[in-house]
Amino acid sequence: MSPATGISKLAALTGALLLLQGFFEPAQIQPGNEPIKTPACGPRVLVEYTDDDPDYFIIKNRSADGWSIETIAFDLTPSSGNLVFDPETGGAGVGGAAGFVPDQTTDIRLVGTVPAKDGGRTLSLRFQNFTHQRDYTFHIDLDASPAGQGRTWVLPEDMAGTRILVELRGPRGQSDRIDAAFDANAEADTGAGGCV
Repeated sequence: MSPATGISKLAALTGALLLLQGFFEPAQIQPGNEPIKTPACGPRVLVEYTDDDPDYFIIKNRSADGWSIETIAFDLTPSSGNLVFDPETGGAGVGGAAGFVPDQTTDIRLVGTVPAKDGGRTLSLRFQNFTHQRDYTFHIDLDASPAGQGRTWVLPEDMAGTRILVELRGPRGQSDRIDAAFDANAEADTGAGGCV
């Protein structure tokens, strides 16, 4: 190997190493520049729960343009607070109750439900016109019974483990199913699907 060939191979190797080093190092933000936001690649749904009077859920469609929520199902069975729905007074719940109340402030259409039974752990909702960047709020009472001790209030950490399963329709008519579990802040985030 000639010295010139050896030097050119060394230069190429050095360039490749510098490229890799830049790939693994965190991006530097220059003064005055905003960090690049990761775009939504496909379907993404966030859900928040708040214990109030009455309790309520907010479903947020944070999918890319063209993705609509068709159904969402809730399953309280794996919740850390041993949660149940309490829509009826005097039933399986603890203390006061509050039935399911749909959102009255939106043109997102609730076209079907598999209602929560008193003391039950599942609820399903079907929608029309639940397009991206829109929110839907509904009310229903939840009760907790961690360690078998019933109480009317639900702490954020009681929601941890509760599952959601969401079916969406995409911009080309394709369907997708995504799921997530609530965390100890009473929030569930499916993350952005369809990213390459």
